[in-house]
Amino acid sequence: MNNNELLTVQKYASLNRLSIHTVIKKTMNGELQTVVQEENGKEVTYILNPKSDKKALEAPEMNAKLEDEITIDYKKEYQDLHKQYLILKTKYEKLLQAQQ
Repeated sequence: MNNNELLTVQKYASLNRLSIHTVIKKTMNGELQTVVQEENGKEVTYILNPKSDKKALEAPEMNAKLEDEITIDYKKEYQDLHKQYLILKTKYEKLLQAQQ
């Protein structure tokens, strides 16, 4: 395992804007994977960085999403959205007239 994949509780808490207490609760509940290593005679708990695992898994999916985005016809999509907007606007105006 790389050291990049291991984060201390404090580092994980600061990166994810959580309290240390919350991070410890998540490790105790099993929501976060931990590794205990002995350093200088002390046991230190490290959290496996879930973002590094996600990046490795999402890389192929990201390429597929990019290919899909390239084939989007933005002009047609805009026209479809504008058409829906006009329909909703007319319905809204009719509702306002019905209430008066």
